[in-house]
Amino acid sequence: MVIFVVTFSRRLRSITNFFLANLAVADFCVGIFCVYQTLTNYLMNSWQLGDFLCKVYMFVHALSYTASILILVVVCTERYLAIVHPIKCRSMLTRSRLRMVIGVVWIVAAVYASPRFLYVETISNRLNTGDVDIICVANIKKHNKNVLDAVNLVFLYLLPLFLMCCLYTRIAVGLWRSGATLGGPGLVARSRNGRVHHVHTSSKNVLRARRGVIRMLIAVVMMFAVCNLPQQARILWRHWGPNYDRTSDFSTLLTVSTFLISYMNSCLNPLLYAFLSRNFRKGMRELLHCKGARTRGGSLAMACAGGDQTRHENGVSTHLPHSSVVRLSSVQDSPCTTQTITRHSTYSRNT
Repeated sequence: MVIFVVTFSRRLRSITNFFLANLAVADFCVGIFCVYQTLTNYLMNSWQLGDFLCKVYMFVHALSYTASILILVVVCTERYLAIVHPIKCRSMLTRSRLRMVIGVVWIVAAVYASPRFLYVETISNRLNTGDVDIICVANIKKHNKNVLDAVNLVFLYLLPLFLMCCLYTRIAVGLWRSGATLGGPGLVARSRNGRVHHVHTSSKNVLRARRGVIRMLIAVVMMFAVCNLPQQARILWRHWGPNYDRTSDFSTLLTVSTFLISYMNSCLNPLLYAFLSRNFRKGMRELLHCKGARTRGGSLAMACAGGDQTRHENGVSTHLPHSSVVRLSSVQDSPCTTQTITRHSTYSRNT
């Protein structure tokens, strides 16, 4: 639903939602290639899906995890530039460059996960009962597991989370300062058609929408950190804990539990969008109520009930009055929504 709504709803055609759609693709890969395979492996006490799917299972797990954390870092960086450095953002982060960035993210994640095709394999063990137990495992003779787990912990968990905490703190400070600035006396601008436009009202709406988006993104990052923390803690205990018993039943249950908790992150992300993003809910309702309508030329168009196609993620209508005091750029044209306020006094064309 996230991928569908972001693709077809004009309301959600923004750079941030484009990144979130890619994050949803990574979550979808986890659901298709990881969850059922893990449950099958532990419920049947043997890997029954063959050697190739064993490699694919490990590859997709590493690919989706790596892509997820990199996408979260890219989203955080883009929001930081858009809010704290809007002028630089407008010139640097064009839509073509951001598409290139997301392509590089997937390529880097695929390259990092690709060695799984070399050292992951199925191993057959004959039990005392005469049955053959097949396990899907990474061959410890073909890679250094201690180094790999240390790299994953530092570069794909601790360092990205630390970076995002710093950037979101700067974003929160920037939004707080913007709110304090807009709390001053009202700003009025006269548009071309003679109507008086209250700038502070529109600016506060933009600020309120931005805060809502940032709250949702912070919730997504926190959910990622919490759901993957047990897995990282178990790996640390396994490598450096003196009392960790890999053959015990508790170790088996702990391994399964931490895997399922990490998979839960992929299930909760769409719920966070639904509960914390008003525009996502509106876009979903609009698409669910869409019906075909014939245009004058005879072609089939999508007429959505209640579809406000002039509003974007930041809640600003594209039909705002033109003035020399405030310029609000559409998020469809640029990833950065900029505001330029020249003074906090009353402005009119006569003066």
